[in-house]
Amino acid sequence: MNDHLRTFTARRQSWFGLKLPVKTALAQPALHPLLRTIAPRIRGLKIGRLPAPIELTEIRGRAGGAEFILVEPFRCEIAKEFYWGRGRRTEPEDAFALDLMVALSADADVFLDIGAYTGVFTIAVLAANENVLAHVFEIIPAVVAGVEKNVERNGFNSRVTVHPTGVGSPDTWMKVPIGDGGSALPSFYSSDMHFDSDAEVRFTSLDALLPEVLEETSGRDVRSHAGEDVTNVSGRGEAPRVTVKIDVEGGENDVFAHGQDFLAALHPDILCEVLDDRAKPRELVGHLGEHGYHYYLVGEDRLYTRTTIRPDPQLRDWLFTLKSPDQMRAAGYPVD
Repeated sequence: MNDHLRTFTARRQSWFGLKLPVKTALAQPALHPLLRTIAPRIRGLKIGRLPAPIELTEIRGRAGGAEFILVEPFRCEIAKEFYWGRGRRTEPEDAFALDLMVALSADADVFLDIGAYTGVFTIAVLAANENVLAHVFEIIPAVVAGVEKNVERNGFNSRVTVHPTGVGSPDTWMKVPIGDGGSALPSFYSSDMHFDSDAEVRFTSLDALLPEVLEETSGRDVRSHAGEDVTNVSGRGEAPRVTVKIDVEGGENDVFAHGQDFLAALHPDILCEVLDDRAKPRELVGHLGEHGYHYYLVGEDRLYTRTTIRPDPQLRDWLFTLKSPDQMRAAGYPVD
């Protein structure tokens, strides 16, 4: 197999080597007062894709009523959105998805961020819920370093475990690039890509995380899911309240296929990216359906009830939860 970085797709994504110099030119601080005035007025321009000023070291963001800080907006694809969105993500469906995850995690004991990139969901959830513990999973070394910088900057070290590990089929290994990603920290690498590299990461399963989640919450005052009496598999009483975000570029079926015990024991609320060109929706429904999950497509400002999972060409995120549409509405979530 060819190294992904040498493929035509990768070279095109870097504009055949021109992306970094162009980005650096547009990131000069002197240009940005004018750019921030003009760019939002250009119809069809996704301003979140424009670079942040090269000298900007951090940006303040907000979600679900909580504030937090993201570092290196020139390098981080997500942090720069908060610069252009003046503290919010620039695409409304992305801003709503972040608010949604923060709200769903308001009473969570544990949050799992699988495919975390630089950890914006983790940082936002922890900023809003001072009691939640987080586990962050990211496979690219340069991006793992970005996660750690954000965790450190927000003072969340004691509540976050950063795993330089993938989640999916257990005990498999993947070679990963060890460079800095070129013009930005890469946000689209997946387990089905090949890289010529001496660095490797191991994948673990969602089921393998179950004992750790139960153990670290065994002495805490945990809450049952959706108000039900649920006994965890360790027999120590109510299961911890768990929320999960999954963004693994088409690898979500591997996560769920090896996470059936985890789903059965904890029934977490799950925000999951489902890509139109990479998803296997029938397989995904098979993994989730037997656990009683409801499916909601995440829109720009509301959730759309669906009886099955059918990838959308514009909207990427889905919410999987045991809560029915009526329960979601009663809890204050906008549902159509």
